Amino acid sequence: MESSHKQTKRIALCAILSGLSLAVLYIGALSGIFDLCAVIVGALGIAFVVLEIGGIYPWLTGAVTGILCLLLLPDKFVALEYLVLGALYPIIKSLLERFAKILSWALKLIYFNSALTVCVLLAMFVLHSQDFVSASWPVIFAAGNVFFVIYDIALTSFISVYVLRLRKRLKIKGLK
Repeated sequence: MESSHKQTKRIALCAILSGLSLAVLYIGALSGIFDLCAVIVGALGIAFVVLEIGGIYPWLTGAVTGILCLLLLPDKFVALEYLVLGALYPIIKSLLERFAKILSWALKLIYFNSALTVCVLLAMFVLHSQDFVSASWPVIFAAGNVFFVIYDIALTSFISVYVLRLRKRLKIKGLK
């Protein structure tokens, strides 16, 4: 059984990261321009929780932040983007990268295209966004897949730099 001090540290860190992610996402949603940048910053918080704490904590942090985004952000599509790319993807990425590289990439692209389809359909039929017309779907999916590959590579680079260089300097102890 783990100590209550260690569990308290984990919960506090997850709460702080949720609050920071929500603040960044709120600014991104208000700007209308930096929404994807805000989602990526939110994903870094989840990736940190995956690396340093693991277990159920990344799922809980993503769920709390996602629910707060859905409730508080003025632009609900940003909340949807966060749920798919910021909250879920770093966790799914850590699971899928245990497979062979080709299978891992195939499963990642299947995940992204499925999630993008759900997001576009929700935007069209639930959020009633007029930005998505059927003629633009090929452009949305082509640009989305290019963005996703770049995002995945950038997230992998961040994780590598953190693990190889920053983790020793930060000296975070007592979380696992």
